[in-house]
Amino acid sequence: MQPLQIFAGAHARQHIQNNGLKPSDISAILGASGGPKWFVLTHLDRYIAQEWLPNIPHQLELIGSSIGAWRMSAYANPNPVNAIGLLEQGYLHQRYSANADAREITENIHELLNSFIDNDLTHNSSNRKLNIVTAIARGMTKIEQKHIQMAAFGGVALANMVSRKALTLWFERVIFQSHSAQLPIQQWDQFKTHFAPLKQDNIRQALHATGSIPVVIEGVENPAHAPIGMYRDGGMVDYHFDLPIKPQQGLVLYPHFAPMLKPGWFDKSLPWRHVNADNYSHTVVICPSAEFIAQLPNQKIPDRNDFKNHQPDERIELWKDVIERNKLLADTFHNLVNSPTFADHVQPIEVLI
Repeated sequence: MQPLQIFAGAHARQHIQNNGLKPSDISAILGASGGPKWFVLTHLDRYIAQEWLPNIPHQLELIGSSIGAWRMSAYANPNPVNAIGLLEQGYLHQRYSANADAREITENIHELLNSFIDNDLTHNSSNRKLNIVTAIARGMTKIEQKHIQMAAFGGVALANMVSRKALTLWFERVIFQSHSAQLPIQQWDQFKTHFAPLKQDNIRQALHATGSIPVVIEGVENPAHAPIGMYRDGGMVDYHFDLPIKPQQGLVLYPHFAPMLKPGWFDKSLPWRHVNADNYSHTVVICPSAEFIAQLPNQKIPDRNDFKNHQPDERIELWKDVIERNKLLADTFHNLVNSPTFADHVQPIEVLI
C-alpha cells in the first residue's frame, strides 16, 4: 500500500522533474475547510512546521478557510509545532450536551481558539503571512434564526446545483490579511472580494467567522476593521479553493485530507462540479491515498457526523487512532521527497480532478 499520493499542476510537476522539491521552493501553503477531516493530517502538519518552515527564507503566504485557516494560524505562530499540538488537543477533546445549540457550540469554539492563538500573532515579524478567508452572508443567509437559516441555505444549495455563479447573490469573500501579505492571485473569480487588515482586536473574530458553519455555529456580525455584515464559514465560497494561485517565484504546497478537490462547500456532493486544473498549475497536493483511508476506523477520515454517531469518549478514541496512524503520512512524505525517484511518484493534477 502506498499511504500517500502526490499530485502537481503542469508548472509544479515540471519543476519537480527538473529540480526535485525542497522547502525553499515553497511560496504559499494552502489549508482547506473540512473540520475533523484535519485529523488525518496532524503529523504531516507537524513535519512541515518543524522541518520545512524554518528552511523557507522568503515571505510565505499562508492561505486558509475554516479549519484550514486555523491550521495556517498555527503555522504562523512563533512556535508552530506547539500551536498545532494545542489545536489538535483542543479540537479532539470537544464535548457537548446531547442537544447542543449554536450558542453552546460557539462558546466552546471561543475556548478552543483561545487555547492556541498567540496574542502577538498579528505582530509576528517573521516571513509567514496569514490570509484568513471568510464569507459575508447576504439576504436571508445572514439571519441567525435556525429555521430561517435552514430554509435559506437549502435554497442556496439548489441554486448552486444549477450554477456556482448563483452563490454570488448570497456571499462575498473577505480575506483578513497580515501586514504586507501579498496573495499571488492576479485574476479573481466571480465573487466580490474584499480585503481587511488582520489585527490583534479582530484575529479571533476572523478565525471564528471562517469556521462558523451555518446553523451549527453563530456567525460574526461586523468584525473590526472589515466591511459591515454577517460573516460565516469561508468554505461557503472557498472550500478546497478554485483560484489561480500562481506565485511568480516558487510553488504552492497543499497538504490536503483526501484525494478530492471541490470549489465550494455546496459542491461536496456534486460529482460534476470540479476545480480548474489550470488554477493548480503551480500547486503540489499531498494527500492520503484511498487505500490508506480504507484502513482507518470505519474506513473513512473523521467528519462532523462523528459528533452525532458516537458518544464523546468513543469519538475521542476513534480520532486518537486516526492521529496515531497518520504518523505514517509524515514518514512517507519525508522518505519520498528525499528520494532520487521522487518525481516518479508525482501524478498530474488532472488525475485528481
